[in-house]
Amino acid sequence: MKPTFEEVLDQYTPMIHHIINTLNIYKEKDRYVHEASIALWEAFCSQDCRKGSFTSYAYSSIRGKLLNLLKKEVRWENTHTFVEELPEEGFDFSGDAADVGLEDYTRHLTDKQKKWVAECIIKGKRMEEVAVQEGVTVSAVKSWRAEALKKLRRKVMRCNDKIILNS
Repeated sequence: MKPTFEEVLDQYTPMIHHIINTLNIYKEKDRYVHEASIALWEAFCSQDCRKGSFTSYAYSSIRGKLLNLLKKEVRWENTHTFVEELPEEGFDFSGDAADVGLEDYTRHLTDKQKKWVAECIIKGKRMEEVAVQEGVTVSAVKSWRAEALKKLRRKVMRCNDKIILNS
């Protein structure tokens, strides 16, 4: 007779806590226990006795789900920067002030990537308008945007690292 999931959960709860400890998860532990329980449930529902022991399958399913969740969170944290304080003075994007203020950040961009920053970000034009204006396709402008954003993110991250190191 096949055990119920509640019995399986009781039996494998120590394994869940062991995996969480080996992955050095100490913040929001309850959330990870919940995610691990979901992974156990999925393994319980999709188990195939002919393919090997359930214990090995449950272990790899739980550990894999938690590792994927951790990777996803790291990726999210790397792409979302939080600012503790906003500067009191706003930035003036009008006229030459925009060129001077953005020069440090856009110095490493190509002319086309700078064109995207100037037209889409500063002037607020749509990519379609920039494409018509420059005589290129919209996908060309999208590639300018993608590469410009990659470079700008790297530049901002380097600047943030220097600020943290100098603090």
